[in-house]
Amino acid sequence: MKNIRVNKTALVVLLLFFGTAAFPFRLIGAQPMDATIDAPASPTDDPDPRNQTSIAVSAANDQIIVGASKVIVGGASTTGATRVAHYFSSDGGRTWASSLLALDTPRKMWQRATDPSVVSDMDGNFYLAALMFDTSSFDTGVYVFKSTDGGRTFTDPDPVVLDIGSPPTDPIRAEKCYITIDRSPSSPFKNTIYAVWMSNDRNEQGTNRVRILMSHRRPGEFGFSTPKVLSHAGDMRGPSLATGPGGEFYAVWEGIGSPRVLLFNASTDGGETFLPVEVAPSIDLNIYRFTGSLSQPSPTILISGVQRMNSFPVIDVDRSTGPNRGMIYVAWAEAVNRADADVFVMRLTPPNGMHPQISNPVRVNSDPPGADQFFPWLSVDETDGSVEAAFYDRRDDIGGLMMNMYLARSTDGGSSFPVNTRVSATASDPRIQSNVFGSVIGIGDHIALDAARGKAHLLWADTRRGRQEIFYGQIPFTDSGGGGGVPLNDSCQTPRVIDTLTYLDNLNTLLATSSPDDPVLCAGNQGTHSVWYRFTPAVETVYGIDSFTSDFDTTVSVYTGACGALTQIACDDDSGPGLSSLLTFAARAGQTYLIEAAGKGSGGMLRLRLGAPTITSVEYTSAPDGSKALKIQGAGFAENNTRATIRVGSDDLDLPTIFYTGDRQGDGTVTTIFATRKKLKKKVKSGRTVIVTVESPPGQNSLSIPFSFTRP
Repeated sequence: MKNIRVNKTALVVLLLFFGTAAFPFRLIGAQPMDATIDAPASPTDDPDPRNQTSIAVSAANDQIIVGASKVIVGGASTTGATRVAHYFSSDGGRTWASSLLALDTPRKMWQRATDPSVVSDMDGNFYLAALMFDTSSFDTGVYVFKSTDGGRTFTDPDPVVLDIGSPPTDPIRAEKCYITIDRSPSSPFKNTIYAVWMSNDRNEQGTNRVRILMSHRRPGEFGFSTPKVLSHAGDMRGPSLATGPGGEFYAVWEGIGSPRVLLFNASTDGGETFLPVEVAPSIDLNIYRFTGSLSQPSPTILISGVQRMNSFPVIDVDRSTGPNRGMIYVAWAEAVNRADADVFVMRLTPPNGMHPQISNPVRVNSDPPGADQFFPWLSVDETDGSVEAAFYDRRDDIGGLMMNMYLARSTDGGSSFPVNTRVSATASDPRIQSNVFGSVIGIGDHIALDAARGKAHLLWADTRRGRQEIFYGQIPFTDSGGGGGVPLNDSCQTPRVIDTLTYLDNLNTLLATSSPDDPVLCAGNQGTHSVWYRFTPAVETVYGIDSFTSDFDTTVSVYTGACGALTQIACDDDSGPGLSSLLTFAARAGQTYLIEAAGKGSGGMLRLRLGAPTITSVEYTSAPDGSKALKIQGAGFAENNTRATIRVGSDDLDLPTIFYTGDRQGDGTVTTIFATRKKLKKKVKSGRTVIVTVESPPGQNSLSIPFSFTRP
């Protein structure tokens, strides 16, 4: 079947729209690939300052990424009108849209929201936690919202904890909430949501205290559990949490006192019981004593130009199948040398009800002394156990105030971090700060990082353009994904079987080989680093295949027959955006097809998808009813269950009227649709480029590659 290729002009426009890495990187140590993305995630025309970020990559489809931040609605004023914004991308972080989290809940309409955190469950649903509060009544509540549409909307607010109606002189205030979700397939508590927060109240003697509390919600349960206390009473701040490969629960936070310490607690029964008294006599376990502090009161050192500073720790666990499976990692910032701040990581063995073994701290930033590094975030890649830490860094402006976003990476279980990569192309000035309640709070309390399938995804507050925006960065690594070994489907004789659709594979092909009997491809030669798949459809239909967001030049081919004597059915080299492949082929029920994905001189991180809706061409024409429409051709458009959208500038617009034409396939799909809306002619003007996507069925993570179309 002939594949319809994207015209080269549209391809150039698409690449410009998505952006490329056009700036040099400072690399220290081993070799990551160039950053693919460094671009704003928040609206470029919105002056409202933003900070306090969180980010999560879908566990079901790594092209779907959701972020969140606080936003000061109305600009940098003294009103303190804080809201939570959420950002969503369906093309691997290349383009973003955003919305604001609603303030209305079944119990009340709240005045403000802050402290967002976002996670994905094993099925690709997203959950967003936020602290809701009123400045007049001092009511507070921690809520968790759910999204089933890739982060576009968040609904179903479920309260974790509420304090409504307490006397203003004696409120029970919640602060600094954060959530995670157990995504380990071997866990008896998988898909359980855990939440932690700071609880401010008074003891029986009327003395103020701050404790760390936690709650959980199992799959199928309605509502969160009764909160449990993780810490002893005192001044506890900045809790972080994570789960282990066997369903273990861990949390860490900072205890403010003399001395300042990092405190820890753990559970092996899903958050029902915690460390025994013989291990943690004061409820929690002291795992580290600060020798240099970054936070008030009476800090040892302040970060110049940053109004509010902290040493809040971040925790994560190795859930991979690698040699460090189960290892716990904690990151924080500290001024050990009393001259500048550095980022440190230490590791703990799983306590399993006993005292964990605690390593000495390892310095993460690889620069000489003299520059500050602060606000770290930590994430462990579940595919290979790589430990990654992101942080603000001033090494490029020694003695100055300008800062960049950096990423450090360890592939030896946190023993060393030789790779320090600059992520941001342009430095930021932290003195461009936001106000809440008349106080300058600066760039927030933290940044965000999610290491997933060989890529680091970062979200942070950035001021390079004179205002406080949210920027997204992505770094792919050449030796990540699947442990880096020779793929099991390296040979035509040992293909990976595709038995469910939509099928998505993320595979490191750097060590894949080529066989003498590999066929010649449509690129004109034999491919390199080839891997193979076998697929036998149950129905007769047209299928789409793409390698979009693979980080190397791919060619994808479809064959029938036996290895060494194959008949090519379809082949594509560069029809997708960049150097990716995209094709459709008509398949017969019961016929076995072999699919080859190969490189052109190199391998890398392959992302292969089969069975998703696929756009091969777009035309501005007339619909069957005579109205102006976009004629979209390809595969996988489910009749009466397809959503078509166009991006015009920064706006996503639905095309709600769809006519389904073309041959009806055995799975109920068609190959051609006409999609339109009112005043389409004004939106898709002659000479204007729009980005067309199709989702079929909507809400099921079945989104086409964005197709760049320029109306003649």
